[in-house]
Amino acid sequence: MNTVSASAVPTVVSVIGPERDKVAAVAAALQERVPGRRFVVGAGPDTAGGVIAVTAGEEDEDAAIVRAVRDAVGGCVVYTGGELTALSAEPGVTVVPWDGDAADRRNIDRLAAAVTDRWIDVPRWVSDARRADADRIDRVRVAVRLTAERHASDLLEPGGQADAATSDGRGLLDALFRARLRCTVLEHGVEWPHLPESPTPAGASPVPGGDRQRELLVLVASCGAGLAAAVAVGRLAGPLIGVLVGVIVAVTLALVRRRMLAGARRERDRAAGAAQLRRQWAAVATEVVSRLRVPTVADAVVAETAGTVGMTGVTR
Repeated sequence: MNTVSASAVPTVVSVIGPERDKVAAVAAALQERVPGRRFVVGAGPDTAGGVIAVTAGEEDEDAAIVRAVRDAVGGCVVYTGGELTALSAEPGVTVVPWDGDAADRRNIDRLAAAVTDRWIDVPRWVSDARRADADRIDRVRVAVRLTAERHASDLLEPGGQADAATSDGRGLLDALFRARLRCTVLEHGVEWPHLPESPTPAGASPVPGGDRQRELLVLVASCGAGLAAAVAVGRLAGPLIGVLVGVIVAVTLALVRRRMLAGARRERDRAAGAAQLRRQWAAVATEVVSRLRVPTVADAVVAETAGTVGMTGVTR
């Protein structure tokens, strides 16, 4: 299973304002209430994902600072004890008013709700992505294995595209199976893995020794039946006719029984070839599933959040 080696970096949010004690109290309160973000007092590092401006409400001076912050990082949350009506209508600015004490629980809860809506919880986001990746990997592997079994059953149905009783037929069936399995893997958006060299299709099945014995028994039985027919007919219609009938009976029985033996042998070869292909295809499917490399979202999320979320101010 693919794993994410890098760890998730929480979104950094800078808390600024003219009164450092009040700013520090607000940052500490937010750190307790809002998981997955790191609140720093002051301008913070260059990778800060957002800014919260804690102001008393002097609109003209605060508006200039807030606009500068918004233009620099793409947005700003203003936590103010005043109105700041003009700022609240501007894009990229979220105004959260507070009454009384800026660090009061009720006021901080409103600010925490605004922060949660604006800046993502990166560790939770990455954790969800990892779970989704693991679920997708499992689903892809199960789907590939089940589809491989269905392809095997379809190809080995009687009257299919090739005969598993012959070497050429088995080679064609194996090529068809691999082509279908490749299409299945690609349909799931996964690259076809590199596999070892495919084994050479097995040659024709040797004729078992028991078949030669059966052929000999068929020949003996046919001759015996022909002889019996010749004797019986010869007594009634004469020796010449008896011999002729005996030969016809012997040859006919020999041909019929030999054809029956050939059909039975072919069925045995077909069953043996199908079993051989099923074993081979099961090994191929197992090899493919074990080598699948399903693209993961968590890798991209970690790379994106570590390098760009802080600078772009990505929001929900």
